[in-house]
Amino acid sequence: MRTARNVVILLVVIGAVLFGVHALEEATEYHGGSGAAATTTVVFTVQEKQFSHGADLAATTLWETCVGTLGWSDTSDPVRQADGSYQAEVHPSLPADTRRRLRGCLEDLTLDRIRGSVTRIASS
Repeated sequence: MRTARNVVILLVVIGAVLFGVHALEEATEYHGGSGAAATTTVVFTVQEKQFSHGADLAATTLWETCVGTLGWSDTSDPVRQADGSYQAEVHPSLPADTRRRLRGCLEDLTLDRIRGSVTRIASS
């Protein structure tokens, strides 16, 4: 009787752990897909510390690195704006979770002597 109770408790604990692992996997899994709009426009700035190749190359390097982590292939190169920021586009638009991933990459990734900051991400 005591052994049967222990087996039942063990099975309940194993079931709870498996359910928890599955729920965590679903919550953190990247589902991909595209957004409803045609284009996502991203405006960002770059800060360089002794990067001797110029801001344009720094912006392109950061952009290509981050877009590459998303697996998106239809993107424009970043274009310098009058205020010194850079604007790039992604086709088709990015869904909300992918926009968050891109923002996180552009702001958190520090390449050698290059750091980015997102000013705006908008889908249209």
